[in-house]
Amino acid sequence: MLLVGIDWADDHHDICFVDETCQDPSSILDRFRISHSALGFEQLHEKFREREAAPDQICVAIETPHGLLVHDLIRYGCCVYAINPKSVSRYRDRHTPSAAKDDGRDALALAHLLRTDRHRYSPLEMLPEDYRLLDEYCRDLRQMIEDRTRILNRLISSLKEYYPQAVHLFNRPDSVIAQAFLRAFPEPASLRTLTKKRFVAFLQKHHYPCPKRTDDLYAAVKAPAPVADTVVTQASKSRMLVLLDQIATLQTHIQDYERRIRSLFKKLPGSQDLSNMPGVGERVGPELAAALGPKPDGEPKRFTSPSALMRLGGSAPITKQSGRYKHVNFRRACDKRLRSTLHDWAKASLNTSSWARAYYDYHKAQGHRHNTILRNLACKLLAILHRLWRTGEKYDELKHIDNLKSRKVTWALQL
Repeated sequence: MLLVGIDWADDHHDICFVDETCQDPSSILDRFRISHSALGFEQLHEKFREREAAPDQICVAIETPHGLLVHDLIRYGCCVYAINPKSVSRYRDRHTPSAAKDDGRDALALAHLLRTDRHRYSPLEMLPEDYRLLDEYCRDLRQMIEDRTRILNRLISSLKEYYPQAVHLFNRPDSVIAQAFLRAFPEPASLRTLTKKRFVAFLQKHHYPCPKRTDDLYAAVKAPAPVADTVVTQASKSRMLVLLDQIATLQTHIQDYERRIRSLFKKLPGSQDLSNMPGVGERVGPELAAALGPKPDGEPKRFTSPSALMRLGGSAPITKQSGRYKHVNFRRACDKRLRSTLHDWAKASLNTSSWARAYYDYHKAQGHRHNTILRNLACKLLAILHRLWRTGEKYDELKHIDNLKSRKVTWALQL
């Protein structure tokens, strides 16, 4: 077995080879550096061939699960382990308490970490293309939504500086009707000659869904408001129009990504069963499917227990205990995107599941915090999801409630 440690960088990679039978941490088979290029990757392949090592007999440790080099190693057939940089740092300190550090030393630490602690880590596994593509789409969509929120906050801030009556005129400043209003009347001065007849015609043209509010809206438009400085008005107006263009562009791409995700999600086996889970909608379902991957044949290899999913998503807490001291901490080292998905899922389940609502209300009455309850609720939902994913069963709300009552769970007895 050839053990390889790779210190990852943007333009080069330090690499160290050791043998699994090596007992001296300072003894190495080879040490070299390659460039981050096709030529460098081929140089690494040549080094493998010189050692006459079959690809399935090569174990590689690297500090990232992504990137061109990682994909190249997996395609070559190596068994790749993505090791958290904090674990590498603490392993290195076992042999160098002075905290001396360089790229070559990190590569050596990674190689020896495989030799002594490989059983504690799981190798990377390439999911089918549909699942990986769905995961990339979901990640980009969530990022675009966050970008839209950030731009919307800037838009609201800009309107407050010179156009306060437009901030709360409609439900959201980025809605279709609100964007049309801001483009048609980009500054307070443009409202001076606005008659009620023109305003009603504007609302009808843009299919405003609440005609009963027309009088209230017109009164709000015509109500006296503070007047901003001329310079502030001109600058804020230009900024507002730029932000509207950015929001409109993002909204178009968001809708396109949502269509792609829906189409891809429907093609996945078991997507309908996943959609039947409480709180799983068009946004949460694809993200959960991308995180889980295809249903396993037999016992799962990726997530052998629900606790593995809970730790990955950050819903499982961390306990620190020593003697009579015991403290439960919030888990910070996790997949932040999956954590957001689980939070959204738990929150949405309150509106569709009677037992989830009963669980939330009971613990809220006990004085527990909102986010803590949602994290604990996410753990329960993950336990159900993992069982269904592993066994292929379908979710049954009434069956789950009966199980809770049979176990005499306090908060479920009134359901």
